[in-house]
Amino acid sequence: MPTSKRNPETALERPRPPVTRRALMAGAAGITGLACLDDMALAYSQAVGGTKRSGTPKADRPRSQMKISSVKVTQVASPDRPIMNSTTAHATHFVRTITEIETSDGHRGISEVGRRHAENIEAARSVVLGRDPFELEYFRRNIEDYEAFAGIEIACLDLIGRSLNRRVCDLIGGAYREAAPYSAYVFFVLPTDGEPGVITPESAAQQFVDFNNNEGFRSCKFKGGVLTPDEEIEALRIMRRRVPDAKLRIDPNAAWSVETSKRVAKQVEPFGMEYLEDPTRGQDGMAEVRKHTSIPFATNMCVTRPEHIGPAYRKGAIDIVLLDVHHMGGLNNVRHWAATCEALGWGCSGHSNNHLGISMATLTHMNCSISHVTYDADTHYPWTAPDQDIIKGGKLQFRDGKMALPDAPGLGVEIDRDQMAKLEENMAKVQSRDALVDRWNPKYRRKTRETFRF
Repeated sequence: MPTSKRNPETALERPRPPVTRRALMAGAAGITGLACLDDMALAYSQAVGGTKRSGTPKADRPRSQMKISSVKVTQVASPDRPIMNSTTAHATHFVRTITEIETSDGHRGISEVGRRHAENIEAARSVVLGRDPFELEYFRRNIEDYEAFAGIEIACLDLIGRSLNRRVCDLIGGAYREAAPYSAYVFFVLPTDGEPGVITPESAAQQFVDFNNNEGFRSCKFKGGVLTPDEEIEALRIMRRRVPDAKLRIDPNAAWSVETSKRVAKQVEPFGMEYLEDPTRGQDGMAEVRKHTSIPFATNMCVTRPEHIGPAYRKGAIDIVLLDVHHMGGLNNVRHWAATCEALGWGCSGHSNNHLGISMATLTHMNCSISHVTYDADTHYPWTAPDQDIIKGGKLQFRDGKMALPDAPGLGVEIDRDQMAKLEENMAKVQSRDALVDRWNPKYRRKTRETFRF
């Protein structure tokens, strides 16, 4: 006999069967409002789309009407001083990639990331054009380059914030603090025809004293691995004497061997160091040195991807991760990083490369919204020339070593089109300073760990 079809109208009048054991079990699991197995199907069906799922009426989902219609990528170059790291001196200019996103109804957002990611942001057009700027998880899954995704994500968040008249920090958890403390960044500086240089412990220490007096920075990140370890220890000794309450750190970019790192750690322990950053290479080396000192260890080199976290924790390699909003894939990703670090008992600071005002605003939204950023964050921004920024109104200003959140919606900064055009023209002027480094010291750029030139 043919099966009779159920009439929805008569079914509504028909008394429901008694509550079943499965329905009771579903209730215990938190699925409520179920009277029979028919209701159980409604609870789990992704295709129902209607009246009853988990016992709750389903409203029509509100949707944004915005669609991304334009992605513009521009590379700009801002003059840089010949500041030094463990391998060479910075080039004549630092290059940044500016992304501008616009929707068909006229909303705009901007971002700034590093030099090497322009091509991948260009390639991401096919992923984002025609889509809603709220679809950040879709973009994250379809843009493989972490920093290219960061360029897209930050510009979308800026756009969304502007459209809602809310700051970007409000979109990622809210402002835990209204101003973020930053650390002075002290570098040795290569002598050139127009630059006297900073190449002694005394002059490096004076640089921090000036940062402390002029901008109110109370902590110091000292870029080491340039002179001999003993000279850099002496620079720290002078800093401690001249700014007794300063929070001191040194980062030689893993230029020291394990044995040298142990020796340096022992010698600087009396200075009350806040942390040592990447004194030696790799998680195994870091773990070995960390056994021999009470100073916390920080990194932005050996724990930079999610797959690095487990091995570093098991080996006991680090205590602090420097969050990098660009290299780690945007503002939402660094929130996940901070939560993971907190769960593991690791601290968080913020990482920086040379940057302009768009990135300075982005870093400040990150550092103000993530409560677990409890160490003063890095910033190269004081090294950006006052007349060589890209934002309207000139450079953002530090007050007592802190940067306040901008008041305007989104990131709170706007591109100065005239400045952007000048910085774009600078791209033709970018030159390496490697030849100048070789003239200063022919052995410098071929340095290996434990090979010092003085």
